[in-house]
Amino acid sequence: MTAMRDDESDLLRIRRRSLLRLAAAGGLALPGLPLAGNSLIGSALAATVPDRTFRITMVLGRGESDNEFGFKDYLARRGLKVDYTIRNTGGDTAKLPGIIQEIKDTRPDLVYSWGTPQTRALVGPYDGADPGKHITDIPVVFTFVAAPIDAKIVPDLARSGRNVTGTIHIAPIAVQLNTIQAYRPIKRLGVVYNPQERNSVLTVEGLRAEAALRGLELVEEPVPLNDRGEPIAAAVPDALARVAKRGGEVLYIGPDTFIAFHNRTVVAAEALRLGLPTFSVTELIVRTDKAMLALASSAYGIGRFTAFKAAQILVDGVSPAEIPVETLKRFSVIINMATVRALEYYPPIGLLNFAEIIES
Repeated sequence: MTAMRDDESDLLRIRRRSLLRLAAAGGLALPGLPLAGNSLIGSALAATVPDRTFRITMVLGRGESDNEFGFKDYLARRGLKVDYTIRNTGGDTAKLPGIIQEIKDTRPDLVYSWGTPQTRALVGPYDGADPGKHITDIPVVFTFVAAPIDAKIVPDLARSGRNVTGTIHIAPIAVQLNTIQAYRPIKRLGVVYNPQERNSVLTVEGLRAEAALRGLELVEEPVPLNDRGEPIAAAVPDALARVAKRGGEVLYIGPDTFIAFHNRTVVAAEALRLGLPTFSVTELIVRTDKAMLALASSAYGIGRFTAFKAAQILVDGVSPAEIPVETLKRFSVIINMATVRALEYYPPIGLLNFAEIIES
């Protein structure tokens, strides 16, 4: 048997320590196990449901997805009769003032809001909401908002003090970086992002701070903007190429609607062509577009958890001001092995032991 070199032994020890930190800090879920919050969700099923039809307006930024299917499924399983009105901006925030006015006129029982841009436009900042422009007297439940305090949607996660509550869908940045380094230690992390998306800017700011603590170099490439201040989709491949040229070892795909949803196929394919491993904080791009690695909660599960909070408002009569903003307590590591093999960028066995493996 060939003796293990000292540097190989050191690397294995680093990976073991990283995996332990990851599991301890992140509350990782094993594939097939129920997501955190399910016992709480299940315990609520016996509550008496009013014999009436609720009206919910859903304000989306990308059309219906597993998140909305989970939300609707949970309320249906609770026995709630709901009349849904779907309004989709398609990423065009110029549509939001008209949607807000419609909500004010129709006064639904609850507003479901997907994403930071939609939610911030609907409810305004917690320290400057304008009742003339924002929804201040109808319950709003948000989802897929990564940093609700930094986005000034709520001042405190435990108690918003306003007509707003919701769910956070991503793991803390420290846990994300633990995952990346547990897979393989790196020195340079690349990120391409939309500088016009507040959620993305806040995420990059958090990455800078955490990377500095770890001695990592963050290779940043904001997507160029056109004359109207909009990100240029055709410029994404060049931005990815610059990350690779500058020595980025892994591409970080954050909670950025422009990158991780609208242009996810281009991002994943071009990164693969460049030989650039990819890490995502959401699951879709790994499941459907062959990004390599994710640390994510199930979108369907997040939708169910968001619906649990909606039911607290509609059925139990709890004020959204008193309902904490939370994330699911467990996240799954998801690895696309087809991409791993194409890149020849293999994970340690320890990570494979609790990761969900995709073979497509």
